[in-house]
Amino acid sequence: MKTNKVTIILIILIAVGLMQACGVPQVIDPTNPNGNNSGSAGTQSAQMTQVAVDVQATMYALLLTQSAGTNTPLPTNTPLPTNTPLPTNTPAPTSTPKPTSKPLPCNAAKFIEDMTIVDGVSLPKNSPFTKIWRLKNVGSCTWTTDYEVSFDGGDKMGGSTVSMPKSVAPGETVNIAIKMKAPDTKGTYKGYWMLRDANGVKFGLGDNQDIPFYVELKVVGVDNGNKYNFADNVCKATWKTQTHTLYCMGSEDVYSNYVLYSTDFKMESGRTENEPAIIANVETGIRLRGVYPAMSVKAGDRFVSEIGCISGRTDCKVKMVLRYKINGTSTTGVVGSWTEKYNEKTTKIDLDLSSLAGKSVIFTLEIEAESSSDANEVFWFMPSIRN
Repeated sequence: MKTNKVTIILIILIAVGLMQACGVPQVIDPTNPNGNNSGSAGTQSAQMTQVAVDVQATMYALLLTQSAGTNTPLPTNTPLPTNTPLPTNTPAPTSTPKPTSKPLPCNAAKFIEDMTIVDGVSLPKNSPFTKIWRLKNVGSCTWTTDYEVSFDGGDKMGGSTVSMPKSVAPGETVNIAIKMKAPDTKGTYKGYWMLRDANGVKFGLGDNQDIPFYVELKVVGVDNGNKYNFADNVCKATWKTQTHTLYCMGSEDVYSNYVLYSTDFKMESGRTENEPAIIANVETGIRLRGVYPAMSVKAGDRFVSEIGCISGRTDCKVKMVLRYKINGTSTTGVVGSWTEKYNEKTTKIDLDLSSLAGKSVIFTLEIEAESSSDANEVFWFMPSIRN
């Protein structure tokens, strides 16, 4: 160890000092120890001198050893690595060119929704109705009022060509309305319609503008056991709120007041029916009236129906009224009035109309919301005049 070697050297130096103090002559030339000595005294002196020389040599060796042990040689300089040449620039991948947008055709349409007569709806025989499609102009040309909507095949159902109701710029929507009439035979019917530009060129829906839009419905039979069924004639009545006239089987505008014909619905009592009924919905603060064409009342006639809320319309609360007006006069009156709220019960009606016998009478079905809900959906089940 380094500490032990230093200690030995110190001891040797002390020893040499003592020897010198005892009269041992200083060794000047270690290569000629006997140079100036003679006799016994010279022999002793020579021996002592030899010892001193040996000690000096030993110390010298130890000093060399210590120096060798403690002086760590400097590390040779590690050559710097040669500069690695920078990689040649890899060309950036060429960007894939974006596909060019397909140019818009001049005339193109997109179907948005059925505003009335949704696909597959049931209607009584010979029921008049107005079919309304909402379409969007997705082409680059404006549809002027010189454009037309024309029949393109299938069941025409009394519809005829109509002009575009207004100019429709690209990106705008329009309601296309055509008056039709349900056939007089039971069955499913479907009629196809297309648009035509001012030059008579036909176009429609889809990527190639060659797909027609259509009306599809199912014609059901009239209950011949009744003298007059208000449900079977629902589209012959004029339905109005305080501010709007409603189309039968839908609405031209987006709001919750509507009148439908149904042969498949569920009452609040949980009973499901498949006989004709009028389904109506009125929003908060709305009163809806359906005014029917005048009819002759005979002795023994009775108004029969069952009324209530549609299943699930738990906030429903309405006032339902049957009114009359003597045709050609100002005489009006109320046949009956009922308040209906959701209580899982229905109300059955059977009223004598004898007081109106022999008169031409205009009947009105009325529904008025009495709750703060917009979901006041009710039914008049088999509302009819029987004898």
